[in-house]
Amino acid sequence: MRSLLLKITYISTFILLINCVGPPEPEDGLIDNLPSIINTSNVFSFSLRGDKYDFNESYDLSFLLDSNSILSTTLIINEFSGSDTTSIFVNNSLDSTLYWYLVLGNSVYTQTDTMYGDLLNYPDKINVVGTQFNGVIDFQIINQ
Repeated sequence: MRSLLLKITYISTFILLINCVGPPEPEDGLIDNLPSIINTSNVFSFSLRGDKYDFNESYDLSFLLDSNSILSTTLIINEFSGSDTTSIFVNNSLDSTLYWYLVLGNSVYTQTDTMYGDLLNYPDKINVVGTQFNGVIDFQIINQ
């Protein structure tokens, strides 16, 4: 009897484990309201799928720049909805704003900059601020 009860328990457990499924993986790899950050000596990336998400994030860049560096910046906004306020600020080492990106809707923006001798023109910090953001942000700066 004990052997039969043990077999039934094993079979029941096996059937339950086979039928258990986790949540589906997000198609774009992003989980709602959880920023994905890459910050290396050659790349900074901020990606977010927001669902009425409030955030105020600041990141010190890990770039190793010199006067021969070329920076490629891309900002892609998809699935934007609502009337939220979202901005991305690129600041120098004195925390002065070099670039300001205001998110107003779906858009694609690209820019290429060559760094010169003036260190105050080098990006040092990124501030990303959003209130009730709905959509997908993909912001990248790549040191080529």
